[in-house]
Amino acid sequence: MAERKVTVRNVSPLSAFRTALVLSLAGLVAWMICVALLYVGMDAAGVWDDLNSVIGGAGGEGTVTFGLIMSVAGLIGAIIAVLVSVLAPMVALIYNATVDLFGGLEITLLDD
Repeated sequence: MAERKVTVRNVSPLSAFRTALVLSLAGLVAWMICVALLYVGMDAAGVWDDLNSVIGGAGGEGTVTFGLIMSVAGLIGAIIAVLVSVLAPMVALIYNATVDLFGGLEITLLDD
């Protein structure tokens, strides 16, 4: 097996943005599926009925529903996806600036 070392000296900010966007959208889908499964599990355990009775007993008129939970989870997930997508090019720019000072990321490639 031949081995060679390669140094990553530049990361394109546009490439970092596109990669982060795709990964954050995949994470958003996984997040929404997990929230839905947790809601169904907690509903089967009766947690939401107990919570709604506590809210009603305290004089509140709101109830916790599947739509409310999914809306809040979607909002939180979308905010995180946007933040990750926006911060990825900035991280690429910071990496490119520090490579000039300290050298790049060394990767060892093996040829089969």
